[in-house]
Amino acid sequence: MNPSVSRTPPIVLQNNADAFSVHELARQIVDNVWLVAGIVALVTGLAALYAFAATPVYSADALVKVDFPKPNALGEASKAQEQVIPPTLPTEAEIQIIQSRSVIVPVIKKFKQDTLITPKRVPLIGALIRPFATPGSPMPAPTGLGSFAWGGEEASVGSLTVPARLEDQSMTLTALADGRYRLADQNRRVLLVGTAGVPSQANGVALTMDRLVARPGTEFTLVRLSEAKAIERFQHQLKVSESGKDTGVVQIVYENTDPELARAIANGIAQGYIASHIAQHRAEALTTRDFIIGELPQLRANLTQAEAELSQYKTASSSMQAGTEAASYLQGSIEFDRQIATLKVQKAALESHFAPNSRDVQTVVSQLALLQNAKSAFEARFDQLPASERRSADLTRNVKVAEDIYVAMVNKSNELAVTQAGTLGNVHIIDTALLPVDPVKPKRPLVIGVGAAGGLIVAFLYIFIRRLWSSSLENSVVAERHLNLPVFGHVLFSDEQARLDRAQNLNFPSAKKGLSGRAQQTADERITGSPPRLTYGGSAPQDPVLAGGRFLLATDGYDDMPLEALRSIRASLQRQIQDAPNKVLVVTGATPGTGKSFISSNLAVLSAEAGKRVLLIDGDMRRGHLAAIMKRTGTGGLAEILSGDVDAGAVIQNTDVHGLSFIAAGRYPPNPSRLLSTPRMQQLLDRLDGLYDVIIIDTPPVLAVSDANLIASLAGSTVLVVRPNAQSERELEGAAQGLDRAGARLIGMIFNAMPRRRSEKRSYSYAEAYSAASTPPPAEHGVS
Repeated sequence: MNPSVSRTPPIVLQNNADAFSVHELARQIVDNVWLVAGIVALVTGLAALYAFAATPVYSADALVKVDFPKPNALGEASKAQEQVIPPTLPTEAEIQIIQSRSVIVPVIKKFKQDTLITPKRVPLIGALIRPFATPGSPMPAPTGLGSFAWGGEEASVGSLTVPARLEDQSMTLTALADGRYRLADQNRRVLLVGTAGVPSQANGVALTMDRLVARPGTEFTLVRLSEAKAIERFQHQLKVSESGKDTGVVQIVYENTDPELARAIANGIAQGYIASHIAQHRAEALTTRDFIIGELPQLRANLTQAEAELSQYKTASSSMQAGTEAASYLQGSIEFDRQIATLKVQKAALESHFAPNSRDVQTVVSQLALLQNAKSAFEARFDQLPASERRSADLTRNVKVAEDIYVAMVNKSNELAVTQAGTLGNVHIIDTALLPVDPVKPKRPLVIGVGAAGGLIVAFLYIFIRRLWSSSLENSVVAERHLNLPVFGHVLFSDEQARLDRAQNLNFPSAKKGLSGRAQQTADERITGSPPRLTYGGSAPQDPVLAGGRFLLATDGYDDMPLEALRSIRASLQRQIQDAPNKVLVVTGATPGTGKSFISSNLAVLSAEAGKRVLLIDGDMRRGHLAAIMKRTGTGGLAEILSGDVDAGAVIQNTDVHGLSFIAAGRYPPNPSRLLSTPRMQQLLDRLDGLYDVIIIDTPPVLAVSDANLIASLAGSTVLVVRPNAQSERELEGAAQGLDRAGARLIGMIFNAMPRRRSEKRSYSYAEAYSAASTPPPAEHGVS
């Protein structure tokens, strides 16, 4: 180890938790705009495919009006009874009645909603083809897919009865020739064979197919639902709700793939509910009328007895016209007795329907008690009335009350007879369901719009998760924060260098035959960063000039942004090298494919063009290829110097660039690490340090072999070349820590082959515009 090389402070790794922010996510989205567009297009396409392939669902609705029920079945209610009438319409109760089994089960039976028959189709494809078929004209099937329905098939079940073990089980109905069919269970066991239009029965199964139009061999799935499953399925398609708040208008909505059936079922539910309601009112009217008819003889007898008692008293007492006070007593007592008698009749009627402790019965009982107390208080006011007048008033009152009650009950009996024969109640249909024209599901614009929005969300999540879980480096800011090392610059991917490499391959078609395997991959490593295809070892190229040397961006290319970035990096490194213990700069990378040879060779050329005396050394004695890049011979180089075979002066080669010298890697030795560990390497650098302003050494990758650590420990400065996605954060961290443990002075990083980012397009336009503006215009004729 060179004692003159001072150690830099140890690298302190920083937490990278805050490296990925919302701003970085926005940058990633902009940079991956085509990926985002592709995901959005894919998800939107799938949504559109679903929107057009899904079976359309139609909705039909009917409106029913609910009014307040009549407060009293036996006559007008008293003021006390009116408090029992609910303050709001009983809409919620009626909605529950509409959804009850007593209403929907008859509809299920009527429209055969407990029997399902569907043709078997090829997933997705069958749904896409079906709309183009003509009902009643089955489409031909592709070869080998004859059991599937391809559109145009028709099948309807008249009746189906199965044993309990086959309920809710899928059975297969296969169409045969001449309108015949075969029914099999899940195990393909034949249950029966029949003909459309003719009832068939076997093995406990009775089936009548009303219509069957299908190619022979077409299969249908037939299911007979149990009552519980049929009700559950039916209620899932039925929606009953109040239209508005406290309006009393109930909306009945039913959804089905058949618009005609949807309308018929919606109207069927409304009509079934009205019929059930009317039947209930008729039953109540019949029960009440029977009760009244049963009470009329007793009421008539009470009236006759009251009239006879009054007549006898008047004859016996020669009673005259009652006085004013007696008349007041008579009028008041008549009203009390009439109300008490009415409540007693109502109590008797309620007790025939409800338990004695029910709310309705207890309400009448409490009202009777209140009236009895009020009557007692009223009678106490007339205690001083003469007995003859009071007796006459009581008898007259009894006649009047008995007469009023009898007449009221006769009238009510006649009214209930009309109600029993009528078709009206407190609910009626406002609007019947109409035939729906447009489906409610799927709503194609909405589905496609939601698909596009979902595609954006999926794309954003994909980018976020990919970046969050990615171990590769894409952003120099992340590496700079994590390793606490400066980034000297960013070199964009050079289209010009790629063009030069293509031109070199065209000018030297025998290059691949004359160069070693590694020399053939120069462009891959320098430009594309592709992983090497060969292992370390082998012999150096003998005559790269004849085989076709590489074209170099700094010498053979035009001014472009990558070259300008290299000039900026060279200027940044100048001061670092001046402050270093020696003038040796090691250019290395964590892994192969980062483009370190591209960086080192171009930095050497640019430094020489700046007037520096520069020596470029190919320190990769395993797969070095700088000789091909510099268009110089690869025989005789660093390996021979360290082996003691030649002197350094004998292998230093001049180049086409003024001020730039070059030492090739030489022949590949069997153990380069052993040569680098000898004192000759230190002695060589000490000798050359006084002869050149800058010595740039291109080394193997740090994580591949130990050569880079050995050379970097002797150098005054070391830079890591990083390429996005060519190494992970952990690999870069391991390389930096390895160099640090070896005693290298790691001064920073250079990001190479950076892809052009859309998020930085504004910066690129500035640089390109300024570069174009700085190009001198062609001289006019006659002007030098």
